[in-house]
Amino acid sequence: MKRILLLAAVGVVLAAPVGCQRVPTTGKRAFIVLSWDQEIALGREAAPELEKEFGRPLDNLPVQAYARAVGQRVAGAVRHADLPQLPYQFTVLDSDVVNAFALPGGPVYVTRALLKNLKTEGQLAAVLAHEITHINSRHGSQQISRQMGIQVLLAAAAAAAGRTEKGAQMATQAEDLAKVVVGLVNLKYSRGMESEADRFGLDYLAASGYDPREMANLLGVFVSMGGPRAPEILSTHPNPEARFGDVEQMIRAKYPNRGGRVAEDEYRREILNRLKVAGR
Repeated sequence: MKRILLLAAVGVVLAAPVGCQRVPTTGKRAFIVLSWDQEIALGREAAPELEKEFGRPLDNLPVQAYARAVGQRVAGAVRHADLPQLPYQFTVLDSDVVNAFALPGGPVYVTRALLKNLKTEGQLAAVLAHEITHINSRHGSQQISRQMGIQVLLAAAAAAAGRTEKGAQMATQAEDLAKVVVGLVNLKYSRGMESEADRFGLDYLAASGYDPREMANLLGVFVSMGGPRAPEILSTHPNPEARFGDVEQMIRAKYPNRGGRVAEDEYRREILNRLKVAGR
């Protein structure tokens, strides 16, 4: 088994552009040891583990469909020449914890509790735009590369093999890797990464037809949540006050007179009222 994993890892090293790679959103180079295909595979492997740990998908098809449609609208506005066709997936988790997160390669999650604290479709779109930017900027992959280094190549090879070869040990390797990736979800992004996610998320939001001010309004919601029992989202997405000021400045500079979709009534009808009727 060790020989198989080693040979697989060697193949990954030879096939993947290990080391500094160009980040699509910024154009800068960053230390990333994974290829895009590996990121997609990691996200696919980790998704069931994340759902098991943070809450199963909400059993409400209209709410799921609405969130998915908003996410696809924002994702459809993403245009980067060196960005592959990523399999974005948008899922609402049945969790009382206020949070949102993304896995490498495409999966995006928001919790039921977060939806209840939002007021408009535009604010939901701003959340999803922010998380999409984390994926497109390969922030998760950068976190994994820094935390695990070359070891991630062995794990990635095992995860990929676990779905094509039915050996129990390969499947166990894949499950172990999924747990590691989910654990990295709880790491705080750097201030620079959060700034990038706000900045390019703002561009995605505007490009998809939403009012750019909804990004600032979203951060205003997070600011109001601060205090002795601040929600989990403020630990994984820190500094809402500073981010609010930065986004306000960006809006004044780039989108001073830009309006767009807000959809408060639609959000109340399709999300808030449905959750209330369902006793959520």
